[in-house]
Amino acid sequence: MKPEIIAISSEIGRGHPSYLDSVLLSLSSQPGFKPNMLSLVTLDQICTGLSKHTWNIARSLYRAGAKGGILTTIYNRLRKDGKPSSLQLALLGSSLRKQFAGFTGICLVEHPIIAHILASVCKTAYLHGEIAAPSVAAVPEAWRTFVPLESTASRLQALGVKREALCVTGLVIEPELISQAEHAFMNRLDHYRSARPLTIGFFTSGAYPKPHVDRMLAGAKSCWETGHRPIVFAGRDLKRTKYLARKLQELDVPVIPVKYLFSGQPIFITAPDRRKETALTAEIFSQLDVMVAACHERTNWAIGLGLPMFALMPNIGPFAPMNYGFAFKQGVCLPLGDASHLGSDITRFQKDHELEQMASKGFGKYPINGAEEISRFLLKEI
Repeated sequence: MKPEIIAISSEIGRGHPSYLDSVLLSLSSQPGFKPNMLSLVTLDQICTGLSKHTWNIARSLYRAGAKGGILTTIYNRLRKDGKPSSLQLALLGSSLRKQFAGFTGICLVEHPIIAHILASVCKTAYLHGEIAAPSVAAVPEAWRTFVPLESTASRLQALGVKREALCVTGLVIEPELISQAEHAFMNRLDHYRSARPLTIGFFTSGAYPKPHVDRMLAGAKSCWETGHRPIVFAGRDLKRTKYLARKLQELDVPVIPVKYLFSGQPIFITAPDRRKETALTAEIFSQLDVMVAACHERTNWAIGLGLPMFALMPNIGPFAPMNYGFAFKQGVCLPLGDASHLGSDITRFQKDHELEQMASKGFGKYPINGAEEISRFLLKEI
């Protein structure tokens, strides 16, 4: 018996797959859900031959685009175009289309390229968790496109997606964070209003862009020197986490494991996989007062959970510039310029009540239960 929903995780970066994680976690807790209704697969598991090889090249480009300089410029230009060409879709998707042709259930995908590939051969539900809506995210043939906000839907409609195919769900945020959102927000306000040092979360993105890593290191050093507490989420790549740990030590920033979370010292967090990383984030989230991150999926924490954000620059890829623009306009995000001054900037913003204002502009402004809304919708359709 075939499952009624097949979910495909691209496992490219953190953002797209993490949206799917949130929806599937919510789906599993819905009344009436049975495990045999769902099958989760990855691209590596189902792609074969030329398709598999081409996806591997795409991942290499993703990593190369993070190196900074001319490579990042080229990567941004390559990804600036709209819908992939027929040749690109054929190279990436020939084996996928063969496998899903005739599938009568729902194929739930989190990456726009996979949505473009499969929308013509099966009932494809595209999970678009980003506020940003570049032209590549418009998949007119998809059965449904789930989007977080009305502004995202309007943008995709202008790009050719029919209104009846668009479902506005609210922000897709990790359920583990939603359950503590109000408590974390109130903690944050208390911290801002005190004279105590703050806790700053530094988050790597999946490709470890060199310009971002350099700013993270400088920012962590600055925060520690000015009395604040940096918590560095170093990601899952063993080679790069070792590099980050070594560089922090060279900057005289202690590298202390998460088991000493309540020591008041800087904490350095690594995780073997994305789900463990999310669990560790949830464990620490109520202590975070500010975050430093790229404008990808974590931008939703600033926009919906009221966690003020300093954005790592430059923006890389087609989504980050739009996400940044939205968050900046809302007043919940500022660009991280000279990271060596970050600690003193945060101290000043705390004293001037600017952090409190940024947090208040983000909490309670938009629905944050997108994952639950999507899971309910899917259950009704099967």
